[in-house]
Amino acid sequence: MTFNTAMLGGIGRALSSKHYRLYACGHVANVHGWWGNRLGIGWLTWELTGSAGLLGVVAFAGMIPVSLVAPFAGVLADRYGHRAMSIVAGLASGTVTLALALLTLNETITVPLLLILSILQGIGFGMEFPARQALIPQLCSRENIPAALAFNSTTFQVATFLGPIIAGYLITAYGTGASILMFAVTNYWMAFMIFLIRFRPSAREERTRTRFFDEIAAGFRYIAVTPALRLLFAMNLTMGVLLRPYTELLAGFADIVFGGGPAELSALTAASGFGALVSGLFLAFRGRTRGLVAIMLFGSVSGSVGLALFAAQTNLTLGIITIGIASMLLLACHVGAYSLIQNATDQTMRGRVISCSVAITIGGPALGALFIGWLAEFAGLQWAVGVSAVSALIIFLVLL
Repeated sequence: MTFNTAMLGGIGRALSSKHYRLYACGHVANVHGWWGNRLGIGWLTWELTGSAGLLGVVAFAGMIPVSLVAPFAGVLADRYGHRAMSIVAGLASGTVTLALALLTLNETITVPLLLILSILQGIGFGMEFPARQALIPQLCSRENIPAALAFNSTTFQVATFLGPIIAGYLITAYGTGASILMFAVTNYWMAFMIFLIRFRPSAREERTRTRFFDEIAAGFRYIAVTPALRLLFAMNLTMGVLLRPYTELLAGFADIVFGGGPAELSALTAASGFGALVSGLFLAFRGRTRGLVAIMLFGSVSGSVGLALFAAQTNLTLGIITIGIASMLLLACHVGAYSLIQNATDQTMRGRVISCSVAITIGGPALGALFIGWLAEFAGLQWAVGVSAVSALIIFLVLL
């Protein structure tokens, strides 16, 4: 059966592969489940503690394990296969989430249990996500990799709107555990979709098996000696630590800077999500590697300027406009860099390289939010975000 995708541009070319269509079917559901889990755990923490400080602790506990275990996951994926690793880690992560959902629904969850299960969730995600992302180039042709990655980012931005709505309904109608349960189900669904992908990857070269930590070190050396990867990872690290943490600080802007509350926070979040969605759709329909370097570099420089302009605003309307534009430009840089990393990496090293990228993508904003938040205590929120944006701009200009 043929799949007519001629009118869908780059998205259509990516979806022309039956293997990637199965992957996309799982991914679309999984990103909505991820938002259900995020909102559910946040609300559960608030119900149990009523502490804003513990909200940050639980969020940090779920993110940092991703950065710590991702390099190990990359070696395991390169050793035993990206598909097998995705399935096993996905099932394990789903089981941890299922346990958390059932404990919540039964009203037997406690703060220590929540922290432990959040850490285990982070470990599971850190094992599964790099392997799953490294699988994409094996599911579609090389020229369609940028379109496939942009489609992934676009569906995530769509879930930014729909996921919280679904989660809010589940929490209201059935309790917080139902929202977390959605993520458990979508984890199992993602693993099942990957199981249905029956392709056989190209045979790997026979090579002498080295020690586990030597293979981790080999991944870091490979990045260090590959000029394109050095540049791309430097840009990703700069974005992760200095630019992307703004999303964690929007609540402070809504309250302190714009003198509002939940409505203003929703407006800023929606504007940021809409800007990222526009950028993701553009890259997905464009769907080619040529010109991606220019888009990435333009997005990095202009996005830094855009974020600095947002930090300087005291008018809500101008703040909504500038954060939407900045988000659009920064996502173009992020997706561009990630696509180029996939294209520049040898198949035998892909799991390790992608795992390092995931570690930066998840851990960078977590560390950056702590640093910028600390700076804001002394200099104020606007100055802290403005200084981080200008610092990123200087680094990008040096890299250029």
